[in-house]
Amino acid sequence: MMTKRRGSTASPFMKLSALLVVLSVLLLAGCNFTSPVAGGWKSLSASEGLDDVSGKENWKKLSYKVVLQNVSGEAMEIEWIEPILKGNLLLHDPDRSLRKEMGQTVENNGRLEIEDSFEFDSENVNLGSSQNIKSMLVKVKGVDEPIEVNV
Repeated sequence: MMTKRRGSTASPFMKLSALLVVLSVLLLAGCNFTSPVAGGWKSLSASEGLDDVSGKENWKKLSYKVVLQNVSGEAMEIEWIEPILKGNLLLHDPDRSLRKEMGQTVENNGRLEIEDSFEFDSENVNLGSSQNIKSMLVKVKGVDEPIEVNV
């Protein structure tokens, strides 16, 4: 006659599952899911849209909105901003500047909202499947070099 054993040890699958859960929790506990801070700025959000330009074959319009937050502890006067692109969107116009003059002061914990668009010839251009804007250059008055903030 067979009898069931009580208090039998856990199966190897159960042990492995428990170990994986514990390791996952330990790994994720050390992760920081907030945006990195660069020069007192961090990115809060970034979005973009890509549309065809009516009447211009192979031309696209990239519209974007980026929200940055000043976390430096003091107000900053912004001279200009400029998006840095991931791909070769400006292949046919490589010397084109996307710089936007600002002349705006952003208080500590204040937000800088940048919303703009530009048109470009998309023939032979690799359009990204994700975001095409990699980062924003922020030129602060009194600081020699612009600050690159990942978006």
